[in-house]
Amino acid sequence: MLVSLAWSTVRFRKTSFTGSFVAMTCAQLLVMACAALLESGARAAPAQGGGDVISFAVPFGFTCLLVSAFAVAGTFSLSVQQRTREIALLRAVAATPGQVRRLIAYEALVVTAVAAVPGCGLGVLLAAALRAWIVGQGWVPESFSLSFGPPSVLGAVSLCGVTAQLAVWSSGRRAAKVRVLQALGEASVPARRVGVARTVLGLAVLAGGVWGLAALSRSSISDAASAAGGMVMVLMVAVGLLAPWVGRGAGAVFGLLCLLLLPVIGPLVRANLGVGHRRLGAAATPLALTVAFAAVALFVPQMKWHELQKQDHGRLVADRLVQATEKGLPDSADRTVRGLPGVAAAVGTRQAWAQVLTRNDPAGQGPDAIAQAVTDGPLNQVLDLGVAQGDVDRLGSHDIAMSQALARKVHAAVGDRLWLSFGDDRREGTRVTAIYTRDRGFGDLVVSHQLAAAHRNGEPSGQDTVYVRALPGQQRTVAEGLEALRRKHPSWQVLDRTAHWSEARRQQDASMAATYLLLVVVTVFTSISVVNTLVMTTMERAGEFALLRLVGATRRQVARMMSAENAVTVLAALGVGATVAAMVLTGFSKALTDSPYPSLEGPTIALILGAAGVLALTTGLLTTHIALRQQPGTALRGGE
Repeated sequence: MLVSLAWSTVRFRKTSFTGSFVAMTCAQLLVMACAALLESGARAAPAQGGGDVISFAVPFGFTCLLVSAFAVAGTFSLSVQQRTREIALLRAVAATPGQVRRLIAYEALVVTAVAAVPGCGLGVLLAAALRAWIVGQGWVPESFSLSFGPPSVLGAVSLCGVTAQLAVWSSGRRAAKVRVLQALGEASVPARRVGVARTVLGLAVLAGGVWGLAALSRSSISDAASAAGGMVMVLMVAVGLLAPWVGRGAGAVFGLLCLLLLPVIGPLVRANLGVGHRRLGAAATPLALTVAFAAVALFVPQMKWHELQKQDHGRLVADRLVQATEKGLPDSADRTVRGLPGVAAAVGTRQAWAQVLTRNDPAGQGPDAIAQAVTDGPLNQVLDLGVAQGDVDRLGSHDIAMSQALARKVHAAVGDRLWLSFGDDRREGTRVTAIYTRDRGFGDLVVSHQLAAAHRNGEPSGQDTVYVRALPGQQRTVAEGLEALRRKHPSWQVLDRTAHWSEARRQQDASMAATYLLLVVVTVFTSISVVNTLVMTTMERAGEFALLRLVGATRRQVARMMSAENAVTVLAALGVGATVAAMVLTGFSKALTDSPYPSLEGPTIALILGAAGVLALTTGLLTTHIALRQQPGTALRGGE
């Protein structure tokens, strides 16, 4: 019986459930696309790049799932709040609290099932588009194809269904707890009291987010960059739980401002903001998520690139770099280059991985680090590592230099003895001879080439890059000699500083392609969620607009009132979203540069805030215009 009643409610209250349907359809679209890619990657042969597809789909899908859960939870909760009078009538005619909770759960189930067909269908199309994009980027061969079955569909629908049930659980509990004799009175005026459990949980999540930001500021760059998006979600969950308090605070501050600036409609705006603080918080939350996620997704890679570029420009002293387009350079490459006329210094480097131990313990554990194995030569003539302590001019076979960040992590200083493990069972005792600061894009350790080669088990070590410095006035001679060497070895590549930095920029842009794709997809989804929520909250008030017009307010006055309320919603959302983004970016900046002041580009900030504000204000104005087109009598009958 309750299932039939839930189906009838969804059919005859299409306006109340349209927003939930749109959010659920978009959520299933995103989750289905990611599930299809994951299953296709798992089924693909190794030669088809299945592992690369999985490594792309896992973080992409995780972020989409979190954002989808946020949007679905908001719209379903708002739908339950809008039908408080209807639920109150059911309580008044002897419906039990358990029956009310089950009815709301069944309604969410019906919406999930109805949205599954368009959501999964569009998700397959999105998966096909993503597959074509991945192939176009050259990450996987053309032979990779979409190959998925019922598990992907069932997984996507199940995940979204569970999210919807969790979303309506809290709202259903509150609606079911209203006493029968107070039911209609409770429905007439929105509740002003915020639940204690919700507040405590929101504060707990916020405290966890602040603790996570403190840990993020002390983590490595790669870990901090990976965790930044997750921290946005944690903080936004706290904002969602504390949304009524956000609405109450914004209503109090901006309501007073409206009272002072708008003498005619200001009192009404202030009263509406005070009574509708839950509605204000619910409308501001998805817009705040859009601002926070877009800011972090854009600024984190920009900050990384800016710092890497800054350190690379300061670090590179060499006039030329020799690299290989295939399989690296031979072990003798640095000696070959050093023998050219006009060369003052030529130092070869090869990247390796090492584990740092503070004592020679076979079972010991320590941090992993990228190490640069360098050949004999005056390293400081080709690279300025920003040495803070010691000297890196010529490293002995068991001397090492380490970055300041790694030295802090292992509590090491110049002269200390450390042990390194290069992946085999042997530990090598080493002595710290220098600590340097310019490690971004280079590595946390500098070791001798002989030391790293001794742990390659007889395999040829080779070199990745040879840094070349010319004698004063001999740059052209060195360039001609390197060009002749390149013609003799076609796989060798010679770059000057400008070409090196251009190549680094090209690689950075290529690596950012997936980030920009994720940003576009999530921003589109969150924008739909913003529009969806604003439409729901505005159309809900059609009866209220009709009453105002019946007691003498003109359409222009009602429109001005709603414009002021929409402006308050936008300002509150931009403030919350900017605060969340600033907290995350401050922690990331601390991990990146040891400074809590992030370097942000003004045009990007203006673009994010301006686009979000224009989207919300335009949606609010258009929806208000549509709501005011109804005759007051018709709107009142519809509102009842």
